[in-house]
Amino acid sequence: MWGYSPAFDLTKYLSCDSKDGKESNVLLAGPGDIRHVLETLRARQTKQNHEKIVVYIWEESLECMARHIILTRILLNRQESIQTRTQTFLESYGNVLVHKKTAELIAEIANQIYKEMAEDAEFIKPFFDLTCLKFRERDGIEDIFKFSRAKKPQFDSRYLWDNRCRHYLGSRYNSAANVIDWDYHMRMKSYAPIIHKLHYRRWRIQGIIVERQGKCTEPNRTLATEIRGMHKKRGPVNVKGFWSDILISPYISYGVHTTEKKFYERSQNQYKKHSVDICEHNLEQVMQAIAPHEKKEEETTVSSADDEEITILEAATMTSGDDEKVDTSPEQRPVVPSLESKAKSVQTTGTSANTPDLSNITVRFLFGDLAKLLAKSKYDGLFDLIFVGQAVAHVCMTKALNKNVSKRGCTVIAETVKYVPVKLNEKKLYVEKLREMGKAAGWKTLGKADLAAMNEFKFPMPSDDRMHVPVSSGEGDKVNVKEFEKKQESYPECMFPFVYFRA
Repeated sequence: MWGYSPAFDLTKYLSCDSKDGKESNVLLAGPGDIRHVLETLRARQTKQNHEKIVVYIWEESLECMARHIILTRILLNRQESIQTRTQTFLESYGNVLVHKKTAELIAEIANQIYKEMAEDAEFIKPFFDLTCLKFRERDGIEDIFKFSRAKKPQFDSRYLWDNRCRHYLGSRYNSAANVIDWDYHMRMKSYAPIIHKLHYRRWRIQGIIVERQGKCTEPNRTLATEIRGMHKKRGPVNVKGFWSDILISPYISYGVHTTEKKFYERSQNQYKKHSVDICEHNLEQVMQAIAPHEKKEEETTVSSADDEEITILEAATMTSGDDEKVDTSPEQRPVVPSLESKAKSVQTTGTSANTPDLSNITVRFLFGDLAKLLAKSKYDGLFDLIFVGQAVAHVCMTKALNKNVSKRGCTVIAETVKYVPVKLNEKKLYVEKLREMGKAAGWKTLGKADLAAMNEFKFPMPSDDRMHVPVSSGEGDKVNVKEFEKKQESYPECMFPFVYFRA
């Protein structure tokens, strides 16, 4: 339900050979969330890039696709302020329990989408295309929205979270605080020290990443998923519950990496900021670029002796100082435009001038056996960029995938297990296995891309004090290639969140 690597701009890794001038096609296999699409929209809006891009997202569950749509609707709701949307998005993204207002908003959005699918089941605003799904898969997504819009859904997320934790910890459940403390200091802190131990502990115990302005009491319906189970009497059945991550945390996608170095400053060997601040900053940057707040000036009229109307805002601008008096005589009174023309100007500036264009991107969902889907002729030589999540690398990184769907010069980005709480040797073995599969598929390793990624995603890295120097010192801005070659053991490949290939 969330990703295990930082968000990046998809168009940044498109090679010159793969661009044909018409449109770019990108395949995201198992990304976990919509973070890469949102970051791409932000970057394209900033650079004023209007080239057409089509993103194909393959997920293992329909619930994850429905969650992508709901989270995007929350983020693009321009009627709410950016701060309000940020808090609502973070609650819906990573909290097991949410505020009552957030739960009502999720139900309202799900109800709107449910009604829209009754009229048009192929396209969902703002840019989601369901034409690649079968009719039964579209009906499954419609049923998910029907469940999310229910007034009292049968989904006790707090109980399900606790049940998962009890099953995972077993006899160690009574000492869960000690287990979590050990996992943080021996696993998580070495690779993401910006995540505060109190935040990580709260999420591991309560399933909450942010909680402000009161306690969260309502279940988060977007985290409800189904898996195939076996009943003792009835045989195979679908079991609805919480089957997502309970170890890594949702902070990885938005809370460990940012281009603003001020978030990594330290004082007394402690970070001044933490992952929640980085999450809020990154989301605010996305919203300001693709969905700025739609401000509407509320005009209050004041009646005068001559029955003329002056807005409070205009009356306030007439004063040049605190002690000066305002002359409200008809001769000194400014010419006030009519309220109708004022409302029209506010409406045009709020809808057309400040509304970013999202028509140049389309997101299409894929579901089912990925190998069989990509074997179709319509995907032959289609994709300019392929992203492979860590959970589906064994399915995607095959010779058939390279031969069939990747265009000449296609860049393949494979997600590593950098932030997964496993031993360092196991992370190295995973990267070695990725490279073996990439070589068997006929892909070439991009060493320069790894060095570029080191400059971009260099924080955080263990056993490197230079990376943790305060920004004011001016050190550690770039990575020297010669120093990288000398200290290859200090920078193992598993320290990068991605491994890059060229088809």
